[in-house]
Amino acid sequence: MLSRQITLTISYLSILLISCVSGTHYLFSAYSTSIQERLDFNSVQINTIGSACNYGVYLSKPFLGYLVDNYGARRMCFAASILIFFGFSCLALTYERMLPPSFLLCAFYLLCTGVASSGAAVSFLTTIAKNFSSHRGTAISIPLALLGLSAFLYSQANMYLFEDTFHFLLFIAFSAGLSMFIGSLFLVVVPVPSQVSSVIIESGSDDSTSTDNVPSRVKTLKTERTPLLHKNTSTSSTTIIIDDNEPDIGGWQLLHNKDAISLILILVLLAGTGVMYINNVGTIIEDLYHTSPAHPSHPYSLPTTLNTDLKNLQSFHVSLLSIFSCLGRILIGPFSDIAKNHFNMSRVCSLIFAGVWLFCGNLLALLWVRDIAHLWIVTTCIGLGFGILYGVAPTTCSEYFGSKRFGFNWLVF
Repeated sequence: MLSRQITLTISYLSILLISCVSGTHYLFSAYSTSIQERLDFNSVQINTIGSACNYGVYLSKPFLGYLVDNYGARRMCFAASILIFFGFSCLALTYERMLPPSFLLCAFYLLCTGVASSGAAVSFLTTIAKNFSSHRGTAISIPLALLGLSAFLYSQANMYLFEDTFHFLLFIAFSAGLSMFIGSLFLVVVPVPSQVSSVIIESGSDDSTSTDNVPSRVKTLKTERTPLLHKNTSTSSTTIIIDDNEPDIGGWQLLHNKDAISLILILVLLAGTGVMYINNVGTIIEDLYHTSPAHPSHPYSLPTTLNTDLKNLQSFHVSLLSIFSCLGRILIGPFSDIAKNHFNMSRVCSLIFAGVWLFCGNLLALLWVRDIAHLWIVTTCIGLGFGILYGVAPTTCSEYFGSKRFGFNWLVF
């Protein structure tokens, strides 16, 4: 039988594989305009299709979290692999006009891909929350960084490997579906050794030998620097081992918990601005492109060698979003661990950084950007803020409300 460390390593590697293909909902701007032109959709229809993907990601989360908590992450990830393959395959066939070119059907296909991405993400997040008790922020931030980076990997493949959207969509279907399927085979929960607290009671007096004075709950010291046994000068002592159970808050209890309500409001206000930009950056680029000197029809058009193709511009900004989202996620994990373990700072403080970057990005987009050449600054700020937000929020959720019902709790948030 494999040791716990080997099993944990294999499980974590499978998590990394799954996370690399679980961010396809950030990729919509890379192919949205191609679908719009090919199938002659108007702006309302194409925005409906893009919104359907986000509805699949976010509205399905409480239900998916309940399924993961009760039926296991492996089954959910396997179902996600089938669903994401179905969604992108049907979208590719619709693009090639092998299926009816209905925008409602396209919205349904992307709804399926959104549900699949959400199911895969909650599967590996729940597994991490149950497998890691210490340095949980770092353990969660790395897969989340890869999830954010997946849009960059796919957009680069679109830019350099595929000349048409049809084969690109098929590539997403096969690569994402196969990776999730393989990862689900090794996605296991490895029980964490139970943590205990030691209470040393001196036997020098009758009162000290009585267990009546022992607190009903003794706080577990969770840092690795804490000695397992406290030094005691007494020659005789009694050691009482008391289990320390983590919080277990979920379901309707969240509605009566002030911390839960506060965290929900923070995520709604911050995440909404990021999702809005991510979904519409393709349209923003197209509008700015036609009034930019980079466009051939502009009276001050730049030389042909400097003209920028619209598809490459969209892929560039999707890549930029992905890279800085990845950077934010991977940096905030270790930072929040250090701040919590060494300076006793709450992880909620890290959300301030996310708010600052998202605010700066939206403010620049509103007041400063008038040309496509400056849009990259907005994309960078939004990507970094969004990455920080989703890098620290799952860890905060697991520590405030426990890992037993983490799947449902996080997906509610």
